[in-house]
Amino acid sequence: MKAVANRLLGVVTTAVSAFALSSTATRIEAATTLNPQDISNFTQDGSQTATTGTVLTLTDLNIGDVVIEWANEPDAHAGIDLDVIAKFQVTANNANNADAGNRIVINDGLTKSAIAACVIKNGVNGIGLYSHGSFSDPASYPVFVAVDWQAAPVTIRLRRTAIGDAELVEVNGVPPSPRALLTSANAPGITRPGWTVEFGAASPEATITVKYSVFRSERVVKVPAFPFER
Repeated sequence: MKAVANRLLGVVTTAVSAFALSSTATRIEAATTLNPQDISNFTQDGSQTATTGTVLTLTDLNIGDVVIEWANEPDAHAGIDLDVIAKFQVTANNANNADAGNRIVINDGLTKSAIAACVIKNGVNGIGLYSHGSFSDPASYPVFVAVDWQAAPVTIRLRRTAIGDAELVEVNGVPPSPRALLTSANAPGITRPGWTVEFGAASPEATITVKYSVFRSERVVKVPAFPFER
């Protein structure tokens, strides 16, 4: 009987320990999602072309115009950790200095936004976190992760934290090293009133064709851990 009891205690202990460990995981709830064949849940800025299909193709051939898709997203409100996951490939580009034209945005609509942009710094393609200044100025992107967004599709996970920091959590599934973090103090202002998530060819100066297969926002819910001693 004692041996059976000990075995049962071991099973219970293992199960509770596993729960305690799993409770530290980050739980994700999906929210705004792009369907490349139907973008009726988004609003478009600009008169350039958005072509639906197996991928959504945004074509901006006009200097002075844009094609931006945006959606109201209550979870973009300040005080909430929110991720945006985007998979895209630039197939044609005429950059304006550092500004290649493609941007992904989490906008709290009140004071700050998080903006990840396709940029060129020192001749290298990559994703920059915009801070302040001209979008064409390489210095406006103090956080930069090299990745060739024209050679192959790129997937990024952009996080806007509850305190307003912006972070590239992953680029092609890999956390950048060093950490790609822009603190709230250096974050840019809002892109528009209201809580929104946004993507597309947002540069009036650059021309670009970019294809999106994935864009979705996910609220990050951190479940507290409950320590257990064996």
